[in-house]
Amino acid sequence: MFPETVADKLTDAVIEQAMRLSAEERQELVVSYIVKANEIWLVQGNEGFVMFENGDSVQLPVFPHKDLAQKFVDINEIVGQCTNVALDEFTQTWLPGLEKNGVELVMFPTTSDVETLVMTAEDLAAALNGN
Repeated sequence: MFPETVADKLTDAVIEQAMRLSAEERQELVVSYIVKANEIWLVQGNEGFVMFENGDSVQLPVFPHKDLAQKFVDINEIVGQCTNVALDEFTQTWLPGLEKNGVELVMFPTTSDVETLVMTAEDLAAALNGN
């Protein structure tokens, strides 16, 4: 399954396996792998980072690995690029800003109509701190 160590490139088989994980398993993968990799991946479009709007809420999709973010871009035909953010910067700058602005995090979405798990910035910060 998913590499125990940080890998620059994922095999197609690993990507396909990861895409079939449940929402809870994808959330666990994000939390555990970004700590190992010391980075998190986002999708940046022409007008800023790709976000979902769901009623009154705004959500930022996050990914544990570049190849998984790229798969999401390809499947959903998004014009954009995958961008990594160092974990320190994400936890110290991004999470407080997202929390302040009420932006939730979608943990490794696969397609726009599949079950996803949403976390608040505060919940992700607590999970990363082992709380």
